[in-house]
Amino acid sequence: MATSDTVILTAKERRVVKDKHAKFKGAARVWITHLDFPNPCRQIDREHVERLKGDFQRRGCMNETPDHWIPAMIDESILQAALEKLGISASQFKATSSDKPPLLDLGIGMKLECLHGQHRIRAAEEGLDAPKRWWVVELYSSDLERATKQHLREGYSYSANYTTGEIFRHMRLCYYDQDTDGVERWRGKLTDPQRESLALLLERGLLIKALDSVLHIQGVWRTFYLGSLDVFLNLKCDEEIACSIKGVKSNLTHIFGNDMVTMMATDPFSIKSIQSRAPALSKSDYEFVEKQMRSQVLFPGVTDPGKRADITRRLLTTEELIPSLYTVIRDIRYLIEPARILGALLPKSKKTLRKRFYFHFTGVESSEHTIEVQQSRSSYVTIPRKSLDAFDIAYQQLWLCSCRIWKTPNAYAWLQVATLADRLGFSCPSIGHELKKDPNQGMIEKVVLEALDVLRPNEGFAFDANQARPAITSLKDYLDKVLETPAKTAPPFITVAGSAVPLNSRCGYGGMDTRDLNHLFLDKIHAPLHWHQRGGDEISSFYVKRSRHRAFFGALDLTGAHQPGQSTDLTTVIASIAPQAARTPLSVGESTDLASVSDQRGPGSNAEAQDIVTDQTSSFKGLVVTFLQGNEVVQEVPYDKESVNNQAREYADQGKKLYLLQGGNFVWQDCFDMLVRTGCSTVSLSTVRPISGKRRRGHDLQD
Repeated sequence: MATSDTVILTAKERRVVKDKHAKFKGAARVWITHLDFPNPCRQIDREHVERLKGDFQRRGCMNETPDHWIPAMIDESILQAALEKLGISASQFKATSSDKPPLLDLGIGMKLECLHGQHRIRAAEEGLDAPKRWWVVELYSSDLERATKQHLREGYSYSANYTTGEIFRHMRLCYYDQDTDGVERWRGKLTDPQRESLALLLERGLLIKALDSVLHIQGVWRTFYLGSLDVFLNLKCDEEIACSIKGVKSNLTHIFGNDMVTMMATDPFSIKSIQSRAPALSKSDYEFVEKQMRSQVLFPGVTDPGKRADITRRLLTTEELIPSLYTVIRDIRYLIEPARILGALLPKSKKTLRKRFYFHFTGVESSEHTIEVQQSRSSYVTIPRKSLDAFDIAYQQLWLCSCRIWKTPNAYAWLQVATLADRLGFSCPSIGHELKKDPNQGMIEKVVLEALDVLRPNEGFAFDANQARPAITSLKDYLDKVLETPAKTAPPFITVAGSAVPLNSRCGYGGMDTRDLNHLFLDKIHAPLHWHQRGGDEISSFYVKRSRHRAFFGALDLTGAHQPGQSTDLTTVIASIAPQAARTPLSVGESTDLASVSDQRGPGSNAEAQDIVTDQTSSFKGLVVTFLQGNEVVQEVPYDKESVNNQAREYADQGKKLYLLQGGNFVWQDCFDMLVRTGCSTVSLSTVRPISGKRRRGHDLQD
């Protein structure tokens, strides 16, 4: 900081000290029922409260120790009335109270605005016996200057230290308030290495803009650590990281109904509790969120019953993994090795990886109207460009290829990436250099030499490459033929029974990273959820990988692609992922199901199954869909999309969960498509247990 700036800051600090001294009225013991925190710097951290309660039990609460006193503002008339009860003057109180703070009688319902100390007061409220529920408060007149109040709010005594993420957030808020003093105050709380990392981050405009977009969601900042920025910055994947951060904003904004006040009041414990959960797909997540919202453990600051009902319903119908800044940072680590492989294909540059690949992309020139999409290592399908971004589709496919091979980065794996890059329209000398390599030839020659060494150990022998070449070429041709044959894989499951992905493995590295790699292709990643198989009540490792990719790269709608005149198009391909008769059709009572329709189609008849999807009204004419609650039929509607989804929406608005008895929750928009794909005609309902209290009318849960 320049010398002149230091002088100005020092002068302002002296003014704060002077204002504190002038406005200080004295210290007093005050019952904690009189202490209020209307404008806290941060929300309650339950873990810190529990820690303090433990400290109080072991060492006492030390509420009389000056280092632990709490600053508060008091109106002059209220203080005067309390001092009259004590029989002392204001001057006596100011002069003597710091040595032995008296107990002030403020009267029933009177509140003091405290500037700091909410965690210790909450811990005292929950952990101390009633006769001990008081605290010593430093009293200031209510006309404190703004800078003085802010200085008192940022105190450290007996409080949880601010994390670097919280410091960064306050710095940016001060920046937007044009409070340069505040920016420097918060910056001063960082260590030298942290300030260096911050300086580098501030130079990355795209990342700063994305982080600024979630400043209003207070609960996500506790676990954003500037110490993690080495990964954050060195990866040079700014666009992907920014996309993921914007996903945090859009998901949480939806959950909280775009209510700015509620988002400002979110607490770290609640955000930590819901992150990486998908309640609409996972039974354990659904039950956890329902229970914790009902008992008001989650988001205790939201007290309005109607708002809690709205938030609960949106949480329980969330199909994507709920993100936070913590999950973003953790998942960035998963990109490191794939990014390294992709970066090695191109000349070195200081630009981001996306910009580097865009510079070498010539796919638009070579094919103006179509795009190739890889379905397996050796099979492709052509789709029309329409409104799709050709570069984005090609770039995403390279990332997926890199994710498939990074665990085994041998010469053959490198050739796969280079071959795909060349085919999709990326061109540069380093890609051409990789294409000239023939790993099969080298591997076969090595195997022949090792075989001779095994057959004639410790003996010399002459190896004639010319004589061996026909055999090597024959074996190479055989391997090439085998490798060109598409691998047969079953469609991926998004839910499974038994060994599902535990909560702590849903972001960052995990023990299931090597599973489902054969499903990491664009058509499966971007297929709608209801077109994937469901095999239980918990989310699969494929679902986690799908969610991670879409978080960093965004979602693509490939379902409308159709190439006239071709026997294969992406619509048919994606539709074939959906199991047409994956579950046994359900029949309850006298209700009509689709068993007969499924039998008429025949097993594996994808073309006819597609006809059913595209001509839904005529195929299901005369059939009905039954809605069950428990074993009771509550409604039957015609088997057409409008009737089914309208009825499903009505039940969803009542807070009811929609699911099939065979497994799998879903949102009301997918109700009809889910029935068609699974061959069912019965939807089961369960009621979200109501949150106590009176609810608002309209879209709230009905009583």
